[in-house]
Amino acid sequence: MRFVCCRSIRVQIRIDTILVRGVPEGQHRIPGYFATPIYDADDTQDLDLQQVAAHLSKQLDDFYRHDSDFVLDRITKFTLCIVQYRPPTRLQLHCHTPWLAKKQAVVNVKNTSDSKCFVWSVLAALHRGARDPNRLHNYRPHENTLNTSGLTFPMPIKDIPKFEKQNPSISINVLCSSDEGGFVPLYVSKERDRLHHVNLFLLEGPDDTRHYVLIKNMSRLVAGRTKAH
Repeated sequence: MRFVCCRSIRVQIRIDTILVRGVPEGQHRIPGYFATPIYDADDTQDLDLQQVAAHLSKQLDDFYRHDSDFVLDRITKFTLCIVQYRPPTRLQLHCHTPWLAKKQAVVNVKNTSDSKCFVWSVLAALHRGARDPNRLHNYRPHENTLNTSGLTFPMPIKDIPKFEKQNPSISINVLCSSDEGGFVPLYVSKERDRLHHVNLFLLEGPDDTRHYVLIKNMSRLVAGRTKAH
């Protein structure tokens, strides 16, 4: 399902159900309440209805395993919750905005000849210590150490879980700048115990162009822009 609008939206689906099981007196009915995670949908990622259905199905299966005598009788209420949130501020690609350059908190690998800024930024996190970390030649020898089979570049946010699945030692977070001067988490990894955790910052430009840079110092990046919240 694609939502086309001037602002991005967040979506959650909730269902109220009646669950039933047989008892000597007849049937015992109880209410059951289930909800999906909150999904983001915008011009870079669609709402995956198959993923929504799979998540609700898994919740029901988990319930059955704990209370195996109950089965779904009917759905009594289906709620689609939609809220807007501000999209990322459009930034100039391949060069830092003044405040970002002043922070000295990111590594911006200069990859003007390809669209693999996501790959180079991840490799910059895995191979620190280069004399000039912004130079692409530091990371080309390591390109084949990442499994990018079936992925397209520049990397869509919705494909990052696939990258994590194909590279089981790496987890990814992605942030961007908000209109209010703070930060918006575009993607937060569900993987908590991986050997390498990589924080990326997404710069966006005209015509849906995108450029990832590595956040090398999160504290330095957010200092002075979070207003102590």
